[in-house]
Amino acid sequence: MNPNQLLEKIAGLLWELARESVAELAQQATNFPTEEGAPAPLQGRLLIAFNELPQSNELAKFIHGVVGDLPDGEKLRLHGWKRAQGAAVGVALVASEGNARAVLAFTPESTPKIDVVVTPGEKLTVAQSGGIWKATGEISSNTVWDTEITKGAPPSPPVGEVTLGIERGEELKIGEPPTGPGVSTDKIAAALTVGPATPLSFTITLTNFRAALLPGALADFLGAGGDRATAPVKDLAIRADAAGGLRFDKGNLRLDLPAKLPLPGVSTHGFGLQLSSGPDGLGLRPAFDLSADLPGLPVHAGIDDLGIDLPFSLDKDLFGKLTKPDPPLPKGIELELNLPPVRGGGAIIKTDEGYAGVLDLDLGIFGAQAFGIVGLPTADQPTSILALLSASFPYPGIQLGFGFALDAVGGLVGINRRADVEQLRALVSDGHADRVLFPEDAVKRAGEIARSLEASFPRKRGRFVVGPMVRLNWGGRIVTLSGAVILDLPGPSQIIVLGRLVVAIPDPKAPLILLQASVLGRIDPSVPETEVLVSLAGSRVVTTPVSGEIYLLARGGSRAVFVLSAGGFHPRYTRPPGVPELERLTMDLGGGFLGLRAEAYLAVTSNAVMFGANLHLDATIAGCGVEGQLGLDALFVYEPTFSFSVRVYASVAVLAFGHRLAGIGLDFTLAGPAHWHAFGTGSISILWWDVALDFDVSWGDAAPPLEPPPVVRPLIEDALKQTKAWTVTRPPEQRAGIKLTAGAKSDLAAGKAVDADATYRVSQSIVPLGKPITRFARAQVAKQQWDIAPVDDDVAPGAAAPVEVKDSFIPAEFFDLTADAQLTGPAFEEIKSGILMSDKEVDFGPVHRVDDSYETGYKPELPDQDDLIVNLVFENFRRERFARVVAPEERVSHWRETQLAMPASKVAML
Repeated sequence: MNPNQLLEKIAGLLWELARESVAELAQQATNFPTEEGAPAPLQGRLLIAFNELPQSNELAKFIHGVVGDLPDGEKLRLHGWKRAQGAAVGVALVASEGNARAVLAFTPESTPKIDVVVTPGEKLTVAQSGGIWKATGEISSNTVWDTEITKGAPPSPPVGEVTLGIERGEELKIGEPPTGPGVSTDKIAAALTVGPATPLSFTITLTNFRAALLPGALADFLGAGGDRATAPVKDLAIRADAAGGLRFDKGNLRLDLPAKLPLPGVSTHGFGLQLSSGPDGLGLRPAFDLSADLPGLPVHAGIDDLGIDLPFSLDKDLFGKLTKPDPPLPKGIELELNLPPVRGGGAIIKTDEGYAGVLDLDLGIFGAQAFGIVGLPTADQPTSILALLSASFPYPGIQLGFGFALDAVGGLVGINRRADVEQLRALVSDGHADRVLFPEDAVKRAGEIARSLEASFPRKRGRFVVGPMVRLNWGGRIVTLSGAVILDLPGPSQIIVLGRLVVAIPDPKAPLILLQASVLGRIDPSVPETEVLVSLAGSRVVTTPVSGEIYLLARGGSRAVFVLSAGGFHPRYTRPPGVPELERLTMDLGGGFLGLRAEAYLAVTSNAVMFGANLHLDATIAGCGVEGQLGLDALFVYEPTFSFSVRVYASVAVLAFGHRLAGIGLDFTLAGPAHWHAFGTGSISILWWDVALDFDVSWGDAAPPLEPPPVVRPLIEDALKQTKAWTVTRPPEQRAGIKLTAGAKSDLAAGKAVDADATYRVSQSIVPLGKPITRFARAQVAKQQWDIAPVDDDVAPGAAAPVEVKDSFIPAEFFDLTADAQLTGPAFEEIKSGILMSDKEVDFGPVHRVDDSYETGYKPELPDQDDLIVNLVFENFRRERFARVVAPEERVSHWRETQLAMPASKVAML
């Protein structure tokens, strides 16, 4: 169940719980009169307050425990509520401060409703304590905020701001830890925030959270002890909002934590806490991953997610009370055998979609590995299969020459599966490409590998993925290269290249230099688009971590762009659509109390080059010492004219117990070369004395005028005279009933004649057409507009305009753009470059069989007095005008009109 589904389920339970609980409280307010003197938005709706806070059910007890008795005169009171005439009576919490009121009311109808009413003006602040609980709140609105929230309906956007908090300072337990399974926390706090610019969110924070898996007696018997049978966690947070659903604040329904449980022959290598929903309601599932070595046997066994479900019941009388725990059922079992010459093992695990299995064997002469995932059929998805197979060869592999050896081969096949590029990109960025490319310790890592494969190749009806894999090494595995070419089919098809390069010097078993580059490449022929991402995550030089990402994107079509970056982009640069945020090329230097971090980037786009670096120093102990930084950001733009901007910044400060004693800083920017501009600021501070100096200086003349730009018209005419500017596309079959002779077909093939049914394309790349331009050849020109249009006196009025042909142009070469527009806009834009001329827009009538043999010759048998008719006949034939494009329908119409105009007795056909 994903976070949004879980939030929806919990919201439904809470609505029903609130309806039942409030209905009991509201019965006591049935005969309450309305409160006199209530503000206008509340008149006739707000009933008088309760004399004392009732404790008739668990909800009332909980409210009493949080806010106390709420006697008369308190800022916060509990009132009766009647939202409208004829509506059921409900209850309302009312905060008052001066003339301002804020009301949260609940009406327990068949479809429960919540009313929020806040009067405009003064901000209301509330601080209440009921003993172990404390509640705080701030509410404000500039106008009347009166809105209704109904179960299942989207709420209205808030017009005011609300911040509510609740905190319990004493230990809270669910279950009976450590004597029995359960969970506990030293402190629990909840916060709710909402506002016009802040979407509604709710967060619960647990301090020193613990989960006990084993009863105390069993833990003592096993030698674990009560404390060691639990897993401590600090400041665990659970968050709920409409965008992300209900989840741990780290973004996952499962929280994985380190934990140790020392049992005889058994060790733990992970602890997980999962928030879940089952047939018995909501629950927490604390679970361990266990491994065991059987004494005297070469067998190793492991169990994943061995835990116990702790469901709670939510109803009007039970708030978080633990119901009967479910028995501990593992979600994965693994077994390893170490009995020469056969070594290896296998595992079967339960996944969210079905089952996954792994088999990893070393047979001496070669190793075999198989990983499979089966997705069970659902209402909207068929059965899906994903298989990862490989065979590895003993060291040093199969020799290929020049120090290279074939280390392993394999392949990936998926049915009703597709490739998710975003998930593969995240896998590469995190340095986990080895979960797909020949994973090591596959049995022990079966769970993480299965989750990565399911996310990277999700289910999709009617699609499949297939690809070979290979692993090479050089110099005795000093250099190891793994790669896979994955086809995602059918259309829209794409080719994905997944790779991993490892350089380990001097010895792969104990490297001083370890460089790991994970690679993702993608080719999409339909765009077309080529993308490459390289991540250095997990690399180091001796003890210095090295990280960063390199990225290449070359895209054609309507969103043409070229980007090459190592470490990211200039801070002012807006990434084109589809370009991810990249990690800077980084080295962490220093050691001990000395921290020295170096970052750098270099990027090349279609019209700019940018680079920068930052060096940060942190030499402090207990807040005392020196910190500083030195940085550079440079941007060079080449279109439409050359310009650059270089920013240099530096600062250093002396600290004492976290406070600055003295410091100096400089931030300087130089732009040019035409009309140089230098500006920035400098500062000096000593104790409480600060001096700042700002400067802004310009000098030099404007850029010298460029050579006069060439005249545009001759260039366009020369371009249109080129053969490549004119292309003809013949139709797949003749649209008119005309049979071509062998000579006609020969002329068509030789290009001496053009098929009348063809499509004519004329295009040029000198200037964009149909739009006014103000720049040409990197110079300013008078505003002008060029276009190509067919010229034909016989074009019928209202005829369709020719179809436009578009090509890629660089906007900055033809239009006046600001510096920011050049930097953030698209590198290329699809603009009209020509037209298509054809008869495709003609509305054809019914087909007629005609006798066109008269084209062979004519022998009129007409008396002299019929000269007028003969002239009319031949005039009709002259109308054909084959010097222009003539539609087949028009041609047939001329022939048919001619035949009707000539009596058969007066014309003889040869």
